Amino acid sequence: MIWFCGFGCRAASGQENSSQPNASAQGNPPAQSGAPAPSSQPAESNAANPAGASDQVDASGKKIIRDEAEYKAYVATAGIQDPKERAEALESFVQQYPKSIVAADALEQAMSAWQTVGDTVKVLEVAKELLQTDSGNVRALAIIVALDRLSASQGDAAALDELCLYSTAGMREIATWQKPAGMADADFAALSRHMTNIFNSAAGYCALQQQNFLQARDWYGRALQIDPTDLQNIYQLAIADLEMTPIDANGFWYCARAIEMAKSSSRAQAAAGMESYCKPKYETYHGSAEGWDAIVSLSIAQSALPADFAKGITAAPTAPPPPARK
Repeated sequence: MIWFCGFGCRAASGQENSSQPNASAQGNPPAQSGAPAPSSQPAESNAANPAGASDQVDASGKKIIRDEAEYKAYVATAGIQDPKERAEALESFVQQYPKSIVAADALEQAMSAWQTVGDTVKVLEVAKELLQTDSGNVRALAIIVALDRLSASQGDAAALDELCLYSTAGMREIATWQKPAGMADADFAALSRHMTNIFNSAAGYCALQQQNFLQARDWYGRALQIDPTDLQNIYQLAIADLEMTPIDANGFWYCARAIEMAKSSSRAQAAAGMESYCKPKYETYHGSAEGWDAIVSLSIAQSALPADFAKGITAAPTAPPPPARK
């Protein structure tokens, strides 16, 4: 007997997607969304789908569970309302049926449920387990990258190494990612952009940590084209600009923009820390603090870098070299 499942062969109700915590400034991508529960109706005939791993998906894209006990075990998760219990049940299903056609789907749903619970440790654990089942899973890659960036920013060297590795893999996979069956075009486009932003931002962060400031500027620029309001990326782009040799004076506008965004979101301590880096950089470059307040005002009035901004900032005269000894 053949048992059919809808998109993702989803057994859960989808309620876990209503409130997903962010793990970083970019947030986590949803692990799964909006798919219908699997049909409980068996196929009328096995003739069109002879046994074999190659035909566990029908012409409409529905995944097929051939074993009745496996099917019932998977569908049983649909009635579990508590997200923690549902996540545990889905993980148990994968342990019981590790070769199931829906093992990856079950783990995606478990990730989503753990996100609802707010247990980032379990989210990361399940995401890594999912990559063992499906090495190119872009949702798992994006979630790991988002969480690793948070850990790396707190000094976790291992997380930084993993972040750089998985962000590269994520950009490679998302370039060829196909829209899942049953997902609306608009939802697919939005999710693709969101995950691309996560990978671009992470690549920028990796380049910044490696002091490859030119490459960091490029990746952060790409990320800000997707989300120009990301405070973390704006400030880190400023650092990349101002640590380059020679300095890219556009960084002073990004500095001022980040400071004002932090102040407007009641993050006074963060704003003060940014200003303690940015303003002295400006004074050294320009030769004085004159003009700094105007840059700050401009960053409030305009949400995008003004054209030819850097040309309006003059660098302090370079001291002449000492005369050669005779």
